[in-house]
Amino acid sequence: MRRLVTCLVLAGVAAVAGCDLQMGGELVDETSSGAEASGFPCEVRAVLESNCAPCHAGNMYVVPFNTRDIWLARRWDGQTIGQYAAMQVAAGKMPPPTAAKQPTVDEREILIDWVAAGMPAGTCAPLVPPMVP
Repeated sequence: MRRLVTCLVLAGVAAVAGCDLQMGGELVDETSSGAEASGFPCEVRAVLESNCAPCHAGNMYVVPFNTRDIWLARRWDGQTIGQYAAMQVAAGKMPPPTAAKQPTVDEREILIDWVAAGMPAGTCAPLVPPMVP
């Protein structure tokens, strides 16, 4: 039940935004900038990079999903942003059904399981928007 709730939360964040993933939004490692890494597990970072970053890594939304600290932050209703996002992913609301790319069942499970486990730190850097020429 907790996993389902977590999934439904993740799905809501993206559904509200109505993102069009065809806009682009490739992510790059922040390690070259000298900034401290947030510590995403590498498999989680890969899922975020390919499925969430096109809309949530830059300035498109009030809450980008760039760092683990953002995922751990509390919302007004007491849930973490990560729990809310996981619920949206589990419900199939995020990415929006109209998005050009959808995560696989395994990718959804990686993200949902990570959130359900309390979003433990990993060794991969946070996500940052690409440099705009």
